[in-house]
Amino acid sequence: MAMAPFGARAGLCEAPFMHDGGQVQLSGSGGMQLGADLAFSEVRKQGSNACEARVQGTATYGLAGLPPGKSSLDYWMTINNGKAAFERQDAQGKREPVNGKFDLRMLGLFSYGEPISKAGQTFPAMRFQINVDQKAVQAKPIVVNTGVKTVGDRQTIQTASGHQSCWPIRYTRVTDPTQASFSGLVIPIPGMTSAVTDWFCPDLDMVMKQESQQGGVASVVEVTKLR
Repeated sequence: MAMAPFGARAGLCEAPFMHDGGQVQLSGSGGMQLGADLAFSEVRKQGSNACEARVQGTATYGLAGLPPGKSSLDYWMTINNGKAAFERQDAQGKREPVNGKFDLRMLGLFSYGEPISKAGQTFPAMRFQINVDQKAVQAKPIVVNTGVKTVGDRQTIQTASGHQSCWPIRYTRVTDPTQASFSGLVIPIPGMTSAVTDWFCPDLDMVMKQESQQGGVASVVEVTKLR
């Protein structure tokens, strides 16, 4: 999947996995099944807001009515002034932009744009879109709106990196209805409203688990490996 322009967090280049040999695995269960196994290499840093890396691995998804799928990923990611842009290699060996911009925060990896200091703190509503970056699927962009995010009381939870003291950040996520075409067959993709909780763990500077409820169906996406 590819993402339309959408700001990444400050200090993204200092994420725990942003080094040669870095690895992140995520798994999803329930109504929204998102997962990934990503490896980072050829990392070059010019500062906390300027770096690049090669990202390779696989992503699995069952999102917003799309049939479950699995994609191989091999992108060059460039971070500049907090924004992530992705390129891939074409048949001639040259780099070309991925359709739109890819934002790994859809998988719950990255944190927020400013430090979290207390319960009751809020973050503004946001809007972005997902472009299905697959030749076999013709789909209109999936537009996603998130409501105002509110920080709850800090709690200790179990993560892939052991027990962590983390902030629950709660908000509503609304996915607009759209449609997709598979081999000429047009399939409507219904809209979806979810109640979401991101568990942001400041010692790791990452969202380690994302819980959501949509139509009475629970979903969880969590980091299962981090190095």
